[in-house]
Amino acid sequence: MQIIAILFIVLTVIKLSISNCYWSENCHYKFFSSKTPYQFVRGDIRDSIVKIKGCDVISVWSLVRHGKRNPGIDFAQNMLDATTMKYAVKLNHENGKGSMCAQDVENLNNWEADPNMFKNVHHIAAEGYQEMFGIGYRIRKAFKGLLTSLDDRYYKLRSAYGAWIENGVKGFVEGFGNTSMIIEKSNPIYDITAPYEACSIYVKKVKNNEETYAEANKYQNTSEYLAVKNRIQQRTGINYTLTNENITALYDLCRYTSSGINNVFSPWCAIFNKEDLQAVEYVGDLRHFYRNSYGNPINKMFGRIPLADLLESFNMAKNGKGKKLTVYFSHATMMDMVYSALGLFNDDIPLRSDFRNPERKWRSSKTACFAANLIATLNRCSNEESTDYNVAFYMNEEPLISICNEGVCSWKEFEIKLKPFINTTMDFC
Repeated sequence: MQIIAILFIVLTVIKLSISNCYWSENCHYKFFSSKTPYQFVRGDIRDSIVKIKGCDVISVWSLVRHGKRNPGIDFAQNMLDATTMKYAVKLNHENGKGSMCAQDVENLNNWEADPNMFKNVHHIAAEGYQEMFGIGYRIRKAFKGLLTSLDDRYYKLRSAYGAWIENGVKGFVEGFGNTSMIIEKSNPIYDITAPYEACSIYVKKVKNNEETYAEANKYQNTSEYLAVKNRIQQRTGINYTLTNENITALYDLCRYTSSGINNVFSPWCAIFNKEDLQAVEYVGDLRHFYRNSYGNPINKMFGRIPLADLLESFNMAKNGKGKKLTVYFSHATMMDMVYSALGLFNDDIPLRSDFRNPERKWRSSKTACFAANLIATLNRCSNEESTDYNVAFYMNEEPLISICNEGVCSWKEFEIKLKPFINTTMDFC
């Protein structure tokens, strides 16, 4: 009996070891905070478009985050420095250290860096261009009755400042099928697309304030996060103490070198297990929550500005003077602020370092993924006796059902939600 018991334990250990191989997993964890590829979370507006009998879409308004871009200079350097760790992982594995599977170690060792990712910092990546191309293509197809042969008078495309955003807009118009569309230059005072950037109060007291990131920093000192570091240490066999900066660099290598378009996960992700990825994702949630969202009351004020434009745009469309298509291209920060202004994804208990709620509503992997978007359509509904209007909302091309009944607001509901934003000013800045 003792021999059988020992054999059972050995077989169980072998089975667990095999099941923990990243390369052979059937379903990888795919939520990477604000660096989540759009393909991992998007819907398809062509399929999800709400069709209401007797109603026609007469105007489309959208706010779109830029597609996947290369990391900034500091993060890129840290990632580049961390790439040498693959040699240590291989050597450790050959010497019987670490617990990574042989194929995962081989895949990591065979991985080669794309020099453009480190050289062209902040530039839009090829996948980011494709993400924007796809959004433009699907919007045109979903609303072809409205958006075919658009005259210059009937659309507005405006980008926030930043070459990676402006180049991404070119992908959108190419996907839309009309590369001659006029793209308005970014406004130097940021206006609708990124008003917070022109607010010294926000930049000083929120964005560049160390206190804003206190909860994220504290979380990285909790037993849960320290266990993540220890598991990575043991898994890789690295014989020096990994810092938070090291973990972030490895995480960035995992998410920046994964591809949603090609449905390919980076071999760097094998360094983490699912629990590790959920923990490092939460660091991003905490940063976004306090820098961009409910963690500071000033944040929602900026979100009201594009929403006021949405109401004004649809009011003009109702009166036959509006645009058929309005698209603003911006940043993850703006997406978070807009959802906060609408009161969406607001947890009963604010996000904090001492408790990571796995069922939390606020998820930066969805609100602020690459190419994240909010789409609203104005629908005119007519019968023999009257004409009425309603507004349908979509988040990442899926109906935004939490805003109104199945994502469709009556005109009255729409006005009640957005009318208080009309006179929003930035005088407090």
